[in-house]
Amino acid sequence: MSDQKKEVQLQGIVHASRYDRNGQGKSFLGAGIECSDGRVWVISYSEESPFHAFAGRQVVVSGEPYEPEYGSQSLIGWEGKKPGHFCVSTMRLVEVTPDAELVEVGAGQHFRGRFERGKSKTGKSILFFVTEDGETFPVANNPAGASVGPSVEVLAYPVHPAPSIPKATEQYLWINCPCSFEDLREWRERQS
Repeated sequence: MSDQKKEVQLQGIVHASRYDRNGQGKSFLGAGIECSDGRVWVISYSEESPFHAFAGRQVVVSGEPYEPEYGSQSLIGWEGKKPGHFCVSTMRLVEVTPDAELVEVGAGQHFRGRFERGKSKTGKSILFFVTEDGETFPVANNPAGASVGPSVEVLAYPVHPAPSIPKATEQYLWINCPCSFEDLREWRERQS
């Protein structure tokens, strides 16, 4: 008997919320997917996840359902439904439209490295992440708490920006890095 879990595929609409300074009470700021069969899955508790770029869009997701650890975050209900939890290995748009930011996201991986500023192939100043092994990746997002220079451990997702976004041919990363509440507050201001 094998201990390997079987990867499954889901199709549905991504729901993701942004921080609303005028909102009352606690809000779920992560992301979830609502499938055509009515099931709902939490795919991230982070408001900085790459899945937010797919909000309101139809996607195909591969990965595995999981049970969150005791004491970890969970939701009581999602619009009257009890959500499951799903670990995403890939997410891709069903239909690429001109206003899409990303086409596909891969599984998150932990890396240690540093941020650097540099020029893209089009000459634009962009943020890069350089791993301890010396691999350099352009950063697709504007991560909260990112500062050029010091070594940091990050959660990085390989992403494919939409064809309408000028990009180099290299692999891009969407990065979440450790940040303070002040860093997060400043990031929220930049997003609004």
